[in-house]
Amino acid sequence: MSRRMPGPLRWSILAALAGVVAVALAQSWVAAAPTAPEQGWQETQWGPLGPADRDLLQKVRLAGLWEAPTGQQGEQQASSPAVREVARNLGVEHHDLDEIVRTTAEQLGVALPSRPTDEQIGWMNDLTARSGTDYDRQFVQILRAAHGNVLPVITDVKVGTRNDLMREFANEASVYVTRHIGYLESTGLVDYSALPAPPDPVPADARTFTDVIVPAVVVGLALLAAGGLLMTLYRRGRPGGGAMAKLPNLLPAGRPIPSPRRSADAAPVLGPPDPWEELAHVPPSRHRRDGDPESSGEHHLPTFTGYEFDDRPDSGAVQPDIHSSGAHRRRARSSTRSRHR
Repeated sequence: MSRRMPGPLRWSILAALAGVVAVALAQSWVAAAPTAPEQGWQETQWGPLGPADRDLLQKVRLAGLWEAPTGQQGEQQASSPAVREVARNLGVEHHDLDEIVRTTAEQLGVALPSRPTDEQIGWMNDLTARSGTDYDRQFVQILRAAHGNVLPVITDVKVGTRNDLMREFANEASVYVTRHIGYLESTGLVDYSALPAPPDPVPADARTFTDVIVPAVVVGLALLAAGGLLMTLYRRGRPGGGAMAKLPNLLPAGRPIPSPRRSADAAPVLGPPDPWEELAHVPPSRHRRDGDPESSGEHHLPTFTGYEFDDRPDSGAVQPDIHSSGAHRRRARSSTRSRHR
């Protein structure tokens, strides 16, 4: 016979299954995420244009908005002839690079900014307030750091873009920026310890967040199911708990089995008579006087309604009593006594 699963274990298993289904749906949703126009991709005659392509155009334009005028300022305000020469080259070449980026953006339909960022404006104000060798060192340091930040962006687009026009632009921008870094480092004023450190390499077997969260969820759900099973076993094993506590108390050894009980308002039972009830209606034995035929040692069976016993020595048959009144029974007993006399 099948047994019903305990409640705590059943709910734990259902929770574990629901968690596994939720994790599977989340993974499938992430894996099937669209990578077309919803993610910023656009088809052009030179190939797909992605978000990284547009970001490079905007960053090169921002660099030209503040580095070209800063180069012109350094050509006049720097105290070192080497720094003034570097500043002049930066001003001229950033002007040429700005023309290239605007032409490329117009062909691809990319909107470009028209003013520097607040951070870039702050750099320009800081340099304006300096003079002499202090200006030379700060000029070289700020521009060297700015060029170092944009060069990785150019390299990423150069090696990964799907757009032919953007690949051509990235090649030209890489040449300009690499040459500018060489200009600035040639002054000998760069403090390399103050530059941003390169990022740490990513191990080949590095795991992402989704790689870690899925096993963690599975382990947590397994622990939940195990906890439900242990709770069920504990409730069954403790005294007074479980299904054994619901069984009635057994009778002690030696105690007679009681007769079956029947409520007063219970319906009558059809079929043969109940032996318990027949025994309950047997009349008690009485002491007879001497000479009484009934006390002479001969025991007679009780008279049952509907039958009369013939207790003659030569007859052991039971004759049906066609008369059920008390008078006929008395006459039968009287005849029996006369025969004995």
